[in-house]
Amino acid sequence: MGYHETDNVDDSRMAPLAGTAKDAEDMRRMNRRQELNRVYTTITLAGYAVLLGLTWPFSLFTAALSLTNGGPAGAIWVYAGVCTGMFTVVLSMAEMTSLEPTAGGQYHWVAVFAPPKWRRIASYIVGWMCALGWQTIVPAPANVAASTIQAFAVVASDSYDPKPWHVVALTVAICTLAVVFNTFCARKTPGLEGVVFALYIIEFFALFVILLVMGDRSSAKEVFTAFQDNAGWGSIGTACFVGSSGPIITVIGADSAVHLAEEMKDASRHLPRSMMITASVNYTVGFLMLLATMFVVGNVQEVLDTPTGAPWVQIVLNATESRKLTLALIAFIIFFLVFCSINANTTSSRQLYAFARDGGLPFSQWISRVALSKHIPANAVWLTWLIGCCIALIPLGSTEAFLNIQSIAISALLASYIVSIVCRLHNRNYGSVYGNLTKPPPFFLGKFGGNMINILALLFLICFLVAAVFPIEPHPTTQSMNWSSLTLGCIVILALISWVVRGDQYEGPNITVPIDDSERVEMESKS
Repeated sequence: MGYHETDNVDDSRMAPLAGTAKDAEDMRRMNRRQELNRVYTTITLAGYAVLLGLTWPFSLFTAALSLTNGGPAGAIWVYAGVCTGMFTVVLSMAEMTSLEPTAGGQYHWVAVFAPPKWRRIASYIVGWMCALGWQTIVPAPANVAASTIQAFAVVASDSYDPKPWHVVALTVAICTLAVVFNTFCARKTPGLEGVVFALYIIEFFALFVILLVMGDRSSAKEVFTAFQDNAGWGSIGTACFVGSSGPIITVIGADSAVHLAEEMKDASRHLPRSMMITASVNYTVGFLMLLATMFVVGNVQEVLDTPTGAPWVQIVLNATESRKLTLALIAFIIFFLVFCSINANTTSSRQLYAFARDGGLPFSQWISRVALSKHIPANAVWLTWLIGCCIALIPLGSTEAFLNIQSIAISALLASYIVSIVCRLHNRNYGSVYGNLTKPPPFFLGKFGGNMINILALLFLICFLVAAVFPIEPHPTTQSMNWSSLTLGCIVILALISWVVRGDQYEGPNITVPIDDSERVEMESKS
């Protein structure tokens, strides 16, 4: 099909903001055409990824899950453990993106690092995992924003009668706002993201101080040692393990910035830095907000039974004892959730565009088409919107089905991380330690350090994946069962069927891996 070939390139398709000479060199080496504008810098992309992660608001949203399974102490210690594990994943992915700075991300890395025999099929399956993972994520922040708007209305008016369809309508409206923004304001996004990022940090400090100053604080002993099994698992260890789903949901998306690699200046050098900044900011503010929340949570059962439908809103309301102040704080969070939805559409559409560019999807030529006037993958952006809106309608029939579809995103992305890191670990030891390069990339973990970090990342990811597919309550019914393990298996089966039917149309990244240079790395590390 030749979607990614650069021979006989029409210059009109080349983006006017093409980045640095190193970017051009990387694109030629990866046989890619520079179709997207490189408008992001280290700081602006970090701001983008922080707003997509939105960890301190999501640490509030998932507090109910953590309080039910582990209590205040479980929530704090499990969150710290999950962040530690996910940081090893970020380090592993930062090295891979420094080696191969492409919007394709995981499926491209698998094509480069996997054993030759398995490159195409493994890359194809991982590409489908990433595509379905990110596409099913798209309506999630919009749905949370819609639910938060409904909670806002409950706090603001005693006469408001919340209906499920209100959330659905608002979710579709927010998804639509996101696609309009991504279509017509793409060039202005980095600057605007910087302003919103500043507001995001200011709001964090405001809420953090308000909770600790105005709320009734528990003792440090109660907060750090009060493990609880409110779901009835019969074991604190099991409860905390199940409760890890909350922090996993909060910090998932380590690859979010990766899929904008072709829109960042000097990506091989600055994208890993941006990922480090993002992780540092996200994990810190998320942990501090969770800590403040656990100090003022009060009676856990009363908070879980809140009439607002959002336990975190009840925690803030109890702390402030002021409707107006609570509403103001909620309004800012809704604003940030809208930007999170915008960024979710951006990342998801870029991953879809990249995979289609290599012929990995039906109608790949149409999906991967870039609008020459704006140099954005407009078809992928609007298809992402359509898929998101279709998923957003599911709660009209079944809320449980919608939640299970959201769990697909978590398990699919975690699985894609596992496969790509396994391939990099294999490549580091049995192939070319520099990947597709002949010298170390700007961000390089080394052979020994890289092995240790990759192995730790895999151990954590396996635990995360098991937790993500685990039921969230003992003795689950058909409705409350977590079906993500089944759906993940179905994704793999569907990808294999698709491979049999149309796998010959999938070219995969056009790569050339040099001879084994692991001995040279050992010599250089000794010198």
